Amino acid sequence: MEADVFISRSESGRVEISVVKHGLSSGAARKYDTSEKAREVLLAFRIDIATIDHTLKILSRTRPSELVRLPTIEIASDVLKSLGFKAAAFIAA
Repeated sequence: MEADVFISRSESGRVEISVVKHGLSSGAARKYDTSEKAREVLLAFRIDIATIDHTLKILSRTRPSELVRLPTIEIASDVLKSLGFKAAAFIAA
């Protein structure tokens, strides 16, 4: 599935990853206690490690709840499901 991936951080430092089917306005999100755990998920999405590290560096300088967008990527539905990303738009794909 072609997807847009966004990350943000909360005031407490938790990192949220949102996955939205390309062309839609909402999708599924998951929160992680640390940037390292979020990094593992982004790696599972097969995002380039340099892109992940650059994005996490940007995220560390943003205000809480500010979205940082990663490049649109192709993510296999079974990968999304295995990582707990579930949304009606993913099932209908």
